[in-house]
Amino acid sequence: MLNAGQRMRKFLLIVITVNSLHSIAQKRTQIFFKDYVECYYSDKETKPISIYESPSGKIITELTVLTESLCWYKFAISESNNGWLKIENVIVLPACEGNELNNDIGKYKGKWISSENMKISLPHFTKESGVKINFYENTDKNSNIIFTAIEYLSTELTEVNGTWAKVKFKKNGKLYTGWIERKYQCPYPWTTCPVWN
Repeated sequence: MLNAGQRMRKFLLIVITVNSLHSIAQKRTQIFFKDYVECYYSDKETKPISIYESPSGKIITELTVLTESLCWYKFAISESNNGWLKIENVIVLPACEGNELNNDIGKYKGKWISSENMKISLPHFTKESGVKINFYENTDKNSNIIFTAIEYLSTELTEVNGTWAKVKFKKNGKLYTGWIERKYQCPYPWTTCPVWN
């Protein structure tokens, strides 16, 4: 249960995020790309992101760790290959709209990054909401359910298949791996994401 101070900080963070996203949206036609799996680079990481010409190939550049408050890298991913993710675009959100990458979000289209530390969160919900998100064995809602989330989780992206994301996460000391639908993928370290229909 959050105390009054924590609730106020959460409220202010949401207001800042919404205002920042609105400002960015005025400069760009869209910030979400629902036709792709989207992920973000863990905000707890301290090493740069290496961008490769091809999986296990030559490093062409490194993206420095963002130190500004309320800034992180969000990637749209078009395909995967054994722990490697192919970039569709990359944006720096929400409070760093002046970052040079935002001038050309497709600058690294077709290049690759390691899936290590690329995160997907679940949209905000609680046990009391009655929402349940299934993680499947395959990219098919008729396949076996590996795990059902009834509250927030942060996961690590390992693979994509169309708009399905294969993720891994630990819950109660056990490691799970499963596929989630696009509508439940949140490419934010916070959970203010839409649920796509």
